[in-house]
Amino acid sequence: MSRFVRIDKESSQKTVLLNLDLVATVELAQQSDLLSSGADSRKVYATFLAADKTAIATLHFDSSADANAWVESHLGVQL
Repeated sequence: MSRFVRIDKESSQKTVLLNLDLVATVELAQQSDLLSSGADSRKVYATFLAADKTAIATLHFDSSADANAWVESHLGVQL
């Protein structure tokens, strides 16, 4: 049985279902200095990869603590 989580996209009416059973790797990284400034520099993104390293989804978080909490809550692991 597949485990799905619903992801509502910010400022869009689009909703995505992420199949957590396909996630083999999660990469957590800060936003690039080229893409952010000021308070945005603390934002991070988590990229969810399949076993063949294909990116399944990328989620943006306000802090690494938020990203870690989301991953622990939905995948049951700590980053």
